[in-house]
Amino acid sequence: MKLSKVLCRQHVGFMFKRHWLIQGKRVPIDLGMEESLKAKGIPVEDALEFVKEKPEPRERLEIIGPHEPIKPLDENHPDYKEKPCLTLKNSSVLLEGVSQAQVLTKTIIAEGRLPHKIEELAELAAPKAVHEGVKKAILSANVFDCEQKKLPKIKDSVRPAFNFPRILGISDRRRNEILTNKLVQLVEKSNDAEVTQNKYVVNDVDCQSIFDKEGDLIQFQDVSNILVTSNKPLKHELNESDIPFIKIPDLYPVKHTVTLPPEHFYDDNSKYPLRPSVAKKHPHTTWLHFNKTEVGNLYESPVTQTQILGRSLTHAFTVASAYAKQIHGEDVKDLPEPIHINCIQTDGQLFHFGVFELNTLNVDGTDGVKNIWYTKNNVKLYDSSRYLSGMPVLENYNPKVYSYINAFYNC
Repeated sequence: MKLSKVLCRQHVGFMFKRHWLIQGKRVPIDLGMEESLKAKGIPVEDALEFVKEKPEPRERLEIIGPHEPIKPLDENHPDYKEKPCLTLKNSSVLLEGVSQAQVLTKTIIAEGRLPHKIEELAELAAPKAVHEGVKKAILSANVFDCEQKKLPKIKDSVRPAFNFPRILGISDRRRNEILTNKLVQLVEKSNDAEVTQNKYVVNDVDCQSIFDKEGDLIQFQDVSNILVTSNKPLKHELNESDIPFIKIPDLYPVKHTVTLPPEHFYDDNSKYPLRPSVAKKHPHTTWLHFNKTEVGNLYESPVTQTQILGRSLTHAFTVASAYAKQIHGEDVKDLPEPIHINCIQTDGQLFHFGVFELNTLNVDGTDGVKNIWYTKNNVKLYDSSRYLSGMPVLENYNPKVYSYINAFYNC
């Protein structure tokens, strides 16, 4: 066979392996250094023997870090209590929704109504530039943001086993954060400095309220995604004479503590996020996000509309009662004067507005002093916000939502 340049070529991978094999078997050359050092009286020690760990015991070093070691959840844990506490967390909802929330908080509801002052402020027209800013905020949250995360799997009831391609996009948590913070920013920009300087805006603060109801120890753990506080307590003039209230229902045969899992590790004190020494500590408006990927039933069933609305009521009660216990102490029952707080819950499209009046923390039974919840639900901000034929489109923008948000801020 005639030799050619192709046949004379070497396989690079084979040549490298052979070279590695040969070099790996090389024998070190004795240069006579060891005999020369010994002749001069210098001790020589084998390197492998030198690096061996000595059998001497070593003391354990206590490294100071940002986190303490996690203590095991047993009876020796400092938060362990023998009596269980039935806990409602931010990621769960009540089985009976609004009805169960009414029983737990001893609250009557004025549905479809807000205080007269808020309705008057909501009738004031905002400048056109403000509504243009709201539209840009909606598009920024739903279209223009660059976050790309795996969205929840698409399920088809007709073909439950079919796997649809996964879609990347903006998560519901990110959309709600962008939209609500931009709305608060627009409200502050459109108001006078005297109004904004008397308020604080804090994000993602924890609130905790613990109370007794008919022998059961109940705890609400919640998170205010946005909490607006003021330098003086919020006051609403409420005319209760002509309002048809929804009375506290009877849940029989369901108990009011259903879907509240018991816990033995808890703190038996309520928690309000701001210290008493803060000048602008009084709660004014609390914002609550409903993220479908984070909030669910204990039994993994779909969240219903009444459960979403009940979440607003328990959230407002948590913030108001934690504030009341910070002022009057943990054992307070009937308050010397009512505490008011505004509450807004949204999933990025539907808005639920409410005003809560806390009159008592004695929630046993249905007689005596009751708390009051004024609410206006299912106010839609827009119908659709998406790309259509390569163009960002916002359909059916509702300016009434911003009017209510601005009224809440200025009341």
